[in-house]
Amino acid sequence: MIWYACGDCGGTTKERYLEILEFTHFVEFFSFNKIGENHKEKILVQRVTVVVALDLGTGNTKNLEYENE
Repeated sequence: MIWYACGDCGGTTKERYLEILEFTHFVEFFSFNKIGENHKEKILVQRVTVVVALDLGTGNTKNLEYENE
């Protein structure tokens, strides 16, 4: 689980992410990294790590509009 702290209306709140799934996808493609103003480096990428997560951030829990839903 990943925790991030942020400010909200002068208070401290926490955003939480629940990691559901992580896997490696094997592919082959070229990626270009910028090295200088006019130079790029070509890299063969053979795998990508994929993470699926759920944002458990809280909203306005005191809003009565959604109480009966």
